[in-house]
Amino acid sequence: MSDISVARQLAQLDRTESALVLASGMAAVACTMVSLLRPGDHMLASRWLRPDTRRFFEHELPSLGVHVSFVDPKETRGWRRALTRTTRLVYLESPVDPTTRVVDLRPVRTLAQELGLALVVDATLASPINFRPVEFGADVVLHTASAFLDGHGNGFAGVVCGSEAVVDEVRAKMCSWGAEPHPVAVEQLARGLKSLGVRVAQQNSTAMAVAQWATSRATSSGAISTVYYPGLISHPDHAVATECFSGYGHLIALVLRGGDAAVADLLARLRQFRVHDAESATRLGGVESVASAVSEGSVRLSIGLDDVSTLVGDLTQALE
Repeated sequence: MSDISVARQLAQLDRTESALVLASGMAAVACTMVSLLRPGDHMLASRWLRPDTRRFFEHELPSLGVHVSFVDPKETRGWRRALTRTTRLVYLESPVDPTTRVVDLRPVRTLAQELGLALVVDATLASPINFRPVEFGADVVLHTASAFLDGHGNGFAGVVCGSEAVVDEVRAKMCSWGAEPHPVAVEQLARGLKSLGVRVAQQNSTAMAVAQWATSRATSSGAISTVYYPGLISHPDHAVATECFSGYGHLIALVLRGGDAAVADLLARLRQFRVHDAESATRLGGVESVASAVSEGSVRLSIGLDDVSTLVGDLTQALE
């Protein structure tokens, strides 16, 4: 399948006018930012960002003359307070890795539309099946394609979805910076898109079942303290996720009472979950189930296509 055909399919999935495939998720972020911003401009960014994106905003954009302010997305009025006369863009991620938090786009949309700001949303960990940010006011949608879209974690690509005018500008930056995708990566992405809907539906269902099981363990066992999954009523953003998402996704966070030592012990005992570094997002949203240690005694579970009983059984024996 050609780059044009894949891009057309991606645009249809995200309900945008156009789309573009780049060499990586960070290439998509970088080329989009330098396309929409100029020296002297100011942008607002959510504090809840993956580490590589945050580093780019903190170090690379200032060297290009772009000023960045980070806002706590829980404080909806914080976006307005952080505005300056040169603010041109608002950037956020939703859902957030590894906390599973969901950012409500609606207050940000109101602000962006009122002031004519570009609203850019990285929706990698939702996929277009669960969440289409343009339906809630986003102008540009980004994806790290090696997660859900590819689905197998063996390809590297990024995606930018938006208007034809924005995509054309991003394409020009992509060519200037040598950020074109490898043809093999495009082919892998094309294959992954064929099963995207089926995969995401299965992952939504399995993750909910695992989260509900973990919640029951949290009330009957001393090992698990708290379970974070947007599909649970106890999740702080459950109402937002229910109103804005078509599915609650694959990402679960478990807080263990034993702290980091208990997390290390759990990860050492797992047999069905693959264990990866917390900052590695290349396999998140793929067919494999992945477990990672995150801060403050927490475990991030990325649910793949494994059977519910297999995953619950693995977690049970590891906890015991």
